[in-house]
Amino acid sequence: MTLLAKRYASALLLAARAASAEDAIASDLAAVHAAVRVPGVRPMIASPDLTEQERERVLAKLTAGRHTLVQNLVKVLQHRHRIDVLFDIQPAFRALLMAQRGELEGIVETARPLAAEDESRLREVAGKIAGRKVALTVQVRPELVGGVRLRIGNVLYDGSLQSALTQLEKKLLQATL
Repeated sequence: MTLLAKRYASALLLAARAASAEDAIASDLAAVHAAVRVPGVRPMIASPDLTEQERERVLAKLTAGRHTLVQNLVKVLQHRHRIDVLFDIQPAFRALLMAQRGELEGIVETARPLAAEDESRLREVAGKIAGRKVALTVQVRPELVGGVRLRIGNVLYDGSLQSALTQLEKKLLQATL
């Protein structure tokens, strides 16, 4: 996250709070962020070969149907020739919004998709570990074989079968015969 993205995200969060639209703007920013991460979109938007009018049309299509504050932000970025900030603003906004709410970011990696009750139980456990609410993102990683990995902030809790097998392999290789 760049300092410039953090500044724009901070200003957007203040405006969103004043409009009581933090969640709507967060979801709209996530949608715009997903759209600009599609292969080929970033080089097209940032290309010096595009005229200002063409870039304006592309960005207008990208933000069509989004909250007015998101549309205005994109226009300001384009007007100030800072369109590169658009690629970093969603993670910055999300981090600031979560900090404002006293939440932490968490990632759960599992070998298979989780049932709803398992996911809610993991949220509960993560909240108890962290001492505050944790927003979990679930990622399916078949290479884990079984179990889960839970990352809260920069701390990793590894309960995966892959990790257990790796530790067992190390012990077996170090054992004297």
